Amino acid sequence: MKNTVLILFVLLSFGALAKSKKDIPQAPLPAVITNAKKVFLANGGGSNPAYDAFYADMKQWGKYQIVGSPEEADLIVELKYWTEHDGTAVSSYTNTYTGRTDISSSEIVDPQLKITIYDAKSKNSLWSAIDHRQLARREKNREKETIKSAERLVEQLKTRTALSQ
Repeated sequence: MKNTVLILFVLLSFGALAKSKKDIPQAPLPAVITNAKKVFLANGGGSNPAYDAFYADMKQWGKYQIVGSPEEADLIVELKYWTEHDGTAVSSYTNTYTGRTDISSSEIVDPQLKITIYDAKSKNSLWSAIDHRQLARREKNREKETIKSAERLVEQLKTRTALSQ
């Protein structure tokens, strides 16, 4: 009994000491990102509609001049889309009235978009962020969610850039 109380106390103490996401200030972006003038936008693959939305949002933002080659740029900003497959979830349900058991399975997937910013000269990665796209059954809804995910990544970059200035 004493051990259970002690373990519970320790766990609650750690929970009280842990900071919530709200308590942690966002770290500034490297100065290279905030001071850059020219960027090359690279399609890392996976979704042309997401890249198109990403390109349009970056152009509309206007912070950076978008150039046609990495050699002209201060930064290379790459957008990449992929889906991670984490196996299959299997579940069962037994109706206690009829005794019938139903079994179902579904594939576990996690569609993601990632933005990575590289220094154009050294090719070193400076910053990256991942957005987990919402799941959707229909193709047109998957495409909409992928576009929204790309737009959220641009908004995250805008927010971080504003904080760093």
